Amino acid sequence: MIAAQLARVRARLESRPAGLVSHVGRVLTEATALAGCWDLDEQRVELAVWGHDLFRAADGAELLRRSLAAKLPVTSSDEQSPVLLHGPLAAYVLTEDFGVQDDEVLEAVRAHTLGLGRMSTLAKVILLADKVETMKRRGERELQAIRRLAQRDLDLALLCWADCKLLIERGDGWPSDPRHWKARVTWLEAGRKGLGSVPMSTGE
Repeated sequence: MIAAQLARVRARLESRPAGLVSHVGRVLTEATALAGCWDLDEQRVELAVWGHDLFRAADGAELLRRSLAAKLPVTSSDEQSPVLLHGPLAAYVLTEDFGVQDDEVLEAVRAHTLGLGRMSTLAKVILLADKVETMKRRGERELQAIRRLAQRDLDLALLCWADCKLLIERGDGWPSDPRHWKARVTWLEAGRKGLGSVPMSTGE
């Protein structure tokens, strides 16, 4: 079942612009490496990778039109920046057109732009792979460090990426999407709880 779905989704994605196909190939390289670190099924990872950007090349008007037709939630942030809809729309189409019913694969596709407060390991891997692929991390020391960190601590890598995103938004005067901000707060609180359970050195 998954092999057939994967072949069909890949064929659809490969009909998109060459630059987008190249990006997805680079994401697949990163995600496959992380799958090995975190004991994930490679076919599920690959299905999420090939599906996550099915609508990344669509223009804003198409994204809005198709999302409304599918009765997907559309926020004011989505209306101002329709590109945010490309993940949720891709998840919808993966179910409707390709019969994908794997909740974690669909979550990974849906959430790869903004993240969620609570995410599966698969969803974390897809989001991070998308952000640190070769072209995006070129010359970006922070992304290079996040890529290395993701091999041993996905949660900390996710929070570091969110902090980098926040610094860029503040520096450029962009608003933070409320959904991403809510996710970041959840990640930060979870990180603090985790630190509370780790014995601290007394320096002796």
